[in-house]
Amino acid sequence: MNRLGTAGVLWLVAAGFAIAMTLIFRVDPVQWVVTIAVGVVAAVVGLWLIARPSARVVSASNVVAVVWTVLYAVLTVQQSVELAAWTTDVILIAIGAAAGLAAYRAAAKARLGGPIS
Repeated sequence: MNRLGTAGVLWLVAAGFAIAMTLIFRVDPVQWVVTIAVGVVAAVVGLWLIARPSARVVSASNVVAVVWTVLYAVLTVQQSVELAAWTTDVILIAIGAAAGLAAYRAAAKARLGGPIS
């Protein structure tokens, strides 16, 4: 699997984990809607990275990675007294950031003369 495919799989894992944790544990309606929506967007970006890698999808991945990190950082602060929620949010930050970084690095390698992969 190429590097963008790996980033895509990471986005799918992040999205699946985020949606599952939301469905199982979140009770606040605003958090529920926002985290489900961002999870769906992350899944779409992941599938897009796997199916049709391009510079456009890498840019989308970068944007999603920033939004993802900010969202889950805010949730981490809001839920800092709940150890399980805090830990889950930090893990989600790490997976989303890793996915975004993997896509960014694959594109950076391509700009240096290699194929986008």
